[in-house]
Amino acid sequence: MIFELERLVQLCDGVAVLSLIAYFLTRTRYSSVFVSKTFSPFSALFMALIGGFFYLYGMMTGVQIGPYDISIQMLGPVIAGLVAGTISGLLAGSLGILLHIGLGEPIGPFTLIITFLSGIMGGLFWYLHKDAIIRMSHAFLLGFLVASVQFIIGKDGINQDILLPGEVIEGTIDIFLPTILGLCIFVFIINNLRLEEENNRKSFQIEGELTAARQIQIGSLPEQNQEWDHVSLSASLLPASYIGGDLYDYLKLDDEDLYFALGDVSGKGVPAALLMSSTRMILRSKIRETRDPCALVREINRSFLEDGDSRQFITLIVGIVHLQTGEVCYCNAGHPPPYLITRSATIELESDGNLPAGVLEDEQYIPHFVSLKQGDLLVLVSDGVTEAERGEELYGSERVVRILSEQSPKTPLEVVDLLNHEVKTWTGDNPQSDDCTILALRYYSASPSEN
Repeated sequence: MIFELERLVQLCDGVAVLSLIAYFLTRTRYSSVFVSKTFSPFSALFMALIGGFFYLYGMMTGVQIGPYDISIQMLGPVIAGLVAGTISGLLAGSLGILLHIGLGEPIGPFTLIITFLSGIMGGLFWYLHKDAIIRMSHAFLLGFLVASVQFIIGKDGINQDILLPGEVIEGTIDIFLPTILGLCIFVFIINNLRLEEENNRKSFQIEGELTAARQIQIGSLPEQNQEWDHVSLSASLLPASYIGGDLYDYLKLDDEDLYFALGDVSGKGVPAALLMSSTRMILRSKIRETRDPCALVREINRSFLEDGDSRQFITLIVGIVHLQTGEVCYCNAGHPPPYLITRSATIELESDGNLPAGVLEDEQYIPHFVSLKQGDLLVLVSDGVTEAERGEELYGSERVVRILSEQSPKTPLEVVDLLNHEVKTWTGDNPQSDDCTILALRYYSASPSEN
């Protein structure tokens, strides 16, 4: 007999079966056993049972070359030791030996030695790698050591005086290849599981941090509903992701003036949110120095060009309402124009071509003026409203005008709720593509309670 491939194929089939079982075990509720890097009695006992079963299966699927029985049964204790420590490897070996004896099969002292050595070696590698991913080269080395023990110890070793040259080569391959292959596949499976668990842990951590950041961001904005003499106001900000780059802001400066702003920083996520926060802080600090909306926008423009990323910009509207007269002065820096709802009509206010802040250093921003009458509503939206997507079609300014005309909302809160509902209905189940921000204010010639 020179060389028979069938025996090697049979052993590799056994490795494939054990690998498949191991994979399914990592997808059960017991997957934590394979992930845990600390010793626990449950893990030790669980892997002892699995290792004992692997030992029994490997023994029953072994092959014979001359007087030698060659099998993959030693994978059982070595895998148990590799996952749960030396104690588990020894227990798996003990269970395998008991099952071996229970089947009425003879077992020699050298088989006992090899079995326990396999469990101990697996346990030693567990100790070396319990805080890290197992390197594939180390899995190869472990498999080589376990196979070497089987190859050289006692009468279970391959003896060249007994076998033909071809049988010696086949016996060597049959011992080393399935053992090394089985351990490498198993290590690959548990490494993937551990990496998956680590990625999930990091994802949960990031998700928690982003949730906290969203709460902080929303909490830093003014209240969504507010009312003073002559003006009532409502606003909302719905980020497309956890945190967004839109902002709204307002502040009653004194009995004469009310400042308001709505902006949209380019991009999304954390960078846009940080720029949004810095923009709001700049506006809040400078509004004490000047009530010229265009001067405020020029300050934002300077800040973006000097301190920000050259690829970032912001569209925004900054305005001042004179509470006694209803006169509004605002500066529109490349933002969707505001809407005016009067008793007779809803119109989109014209906006001359001011560029967004952060684009051109010498941009001269032009102010706009509108006079609010009793009951008039001024509505500002971000492009998350006008550019809400349904397939390739956008919601558009025309629909905003039409829905406001048809529904004739009477209060700022009704405006905000109406537009948010419209955007949600328009996009349907599609994910929100951009931050959606709305600010609406209504002017009263007397206080709202008197009206």
